[in-house]
Amino acid sequence: MTLENIKNDIDFLCGTTSASYLNADKVRNCNIAYHDVARIIWESDGTWNYDDANNNDLPLASRTVSNASATYTIPTSAIRVEQVEIKDNNGDWNKLKPINYHDMSISPDEFLNGSGLPLYYMLEGTQITLYPAPGTGYVTMSSGMQVRLSRAVTEMAVTATTTTPGFAVPFHRILSYAAAIDHEQNPTKRQYIALQKQRLEEGLKTFYSKRGAELKTRIRPATQRRWRAFV
Repeated sequence: MTLENIKNDIDFLCGTTSASYLNADKVRNCNIAYHDVARIIWESDGTWNYDDANNNDLPLASRTVSNASATYTIPTSAIRVEQVEIKDNNGDWNKLKPINYHDMSISPDEFLNGSGLPLYYMLEGTQITLYPAPGTGYVTMSSGMQVRLSRAVTEMAVTATTTTPGFAVPFHRILSYAAAIDHEQNPTKRQYIALQKQRLEEGLKTFYSKRGAELKTRIRPATQRRWRAFV
């Protein structure tokens, strides 16, 4: 469904027009629901990292590192950091292991506090800290760190008409239902629309939990987390 289709569907569900339910309000409410759909997908998708189909590049950020400098700002587009890699002085990428304070038996200020080839990374607030810090002779400094991430959806503009949501087509109507619920005042109609939305969301969860047919979904103990939330 294009955004224009979704807005027309909202009017159909609510019995409204562009005058009684302003397009700006419809699009705002659709974008709020769009972020929620992405959240559901991220929670459901155990074998395949979701990225908005409207993005025209990979969910990968790179940056130059500095000698003996351990701390760097997390990319602003990151909702979740999936993996951090460092390029060594031979040009080969090395995957770093996530670590937190509880994994350290000493103060973080004393943990691998020299410089060399980083082995670990820690996320704290808006920062990535590398242990040890990158060292000249060990790391390729120029674009030497790359972060694989989950990033926010590309919101739909009020003026757009042909834009389509960047997730699976069979579930686009979730946005129609969500925006209709935000406007509809009749409790019986609200309940009906909410049930239809819930039905589609359950289908969305099932769909995205099984996309990687050859990949087995792994259940990990809560104490063995492999990702860190940014927000």
